[in-house]
Amino acid sequence: MSSSRRLLWGISALAVIMVIGAIGYMLIESWPFIDALYMAIITISTVGYAEVHPLSAGGQIFSPGRNL
Repeated sequence: MSSSRRLLWGISALAVIMVIGAIGYMLIESWPFIDALYMAIITISTVGYAEVHPLSAGGQIFSPGRNL
C-alpha cells in the first residue's frame, strides 16, 4: 500500500472516531453537535481542557480518564 493511501486511511479512521465520539456525547449528554465534537476532539487528543458542560455518570464512563 502506498504512503499516500496509508495516510488517507489514517486520516479517515481518525475522522470516523471523532464523529463516533461526538455522536456518543450527543446521545449520552444531549449536547449540540459542535459541543460534542469539541469534547470528542479534546478527549482524543488528550489536551484535557475542562468539559464543555458538566458530565453525567454516563458521560464520565464514556470519557476515558475522567474521574467518577
